Amino acid sequence: MVWFVIAIIFLLIGVGAVAVALAGGAGAGLGFIPIVVAGLLMIPACLYSQDAGEVVVLKNMGGSIAGYSADAGFHGKLPWQSTMQYDTRNNVISYVAKGEEDYDGGSARGPQVTVNDKNGAQADIDIQVNYSLDPKYAMDLYKDYGKQTTFVKSVAAVDVRSVPREVSGQFDTIQLLTDRSKYTAAIQKALTAKWKDMGLRVEQVSVQEIRYPKSITSKYAEAQAAEIDKQKALNEQEVEKTKAETKRIKAQGEADANKVLNDSLTDNVLRQHYIDALQNADQLVVTPEGSNTLIQPK
Repeated sequence: MVWFVIAIIFLLIGVGAVAVALAGGAGAGLGFIPIVVAGLLMIPACLYSQDAGEVVVLKNMGGSIAGYSADAGFHGKLPWQSTMQYDTRNNVISYVAKGEEDYDGGSARGPQVTVNDKNGAQADIDIQVNYSLDPKYAMDLYKDYGKQTTFVKSVAAVDVRSVPREVSGQFDTIQLLTDRSKYTAAIQKALTAKWKDMGLRVEQVSVQEIRYPKSITSKYAEAQAAEIDKQKALNEQEVEKTKAETKRIKAQGEADANKVLNDSLTDNVLRQHYIDALQNADQLVVTPEGSNTLIQPK
């Protein structure tokens, strides 16, 4: 638009110079110089370049929307039309620790988000949301909010702070301390649903840290230590039970073996063992059964 205004000024100057020159009978050659300059200045007024990852909204002089372009490269437009760029790349909204608020196109940064869980306990979270813009929605966003930075500041960044607060009420303290991934997934699902009609695609949500007051984390650590001790005691009991059961099985096996052996030692079997022993003896002295006769060795 600026180039168009400057070109018109040069054009008027050139036309006036030519008219004056012709009226005075002098040469009009110098008068054509501003006209040529005006023609050259019309080139940037009628042409614009577009980067990959951008969508350009064309606006008429009166403020009405003329259309949009989503393709990278050079494009033509009417001299009185102006362009408004929207970034469709993966933009980032990040709220971490004591960060300062800052807005740049489709991105935003700021301090941590404070939430309250299902138990009413308060925590500070660091969160980062990566999102992209569907080019087809750029004109609607421009109609409603104007510049992309205004939209991010008024809507997207506000949602990234409010949705985690809403979702945190579904989780108790222990769940947030032990299952951050489930909390993150719940935020992404809620944010996706909220942004669906705005043309914003949630690429990734990352809850990087959840910080509770020391009074809460200390109690959690104590409870966790107690649970570990309890589990250790239960494991030791199971070990002792296993040892006792092993001993019982071993003793039962020995008892069963002895019973089988005793049951097999009948009078006939014992007599046969006796006869076998007599037959295999090298030196044998036999005394009558019940005799107390002492045998003196030679």
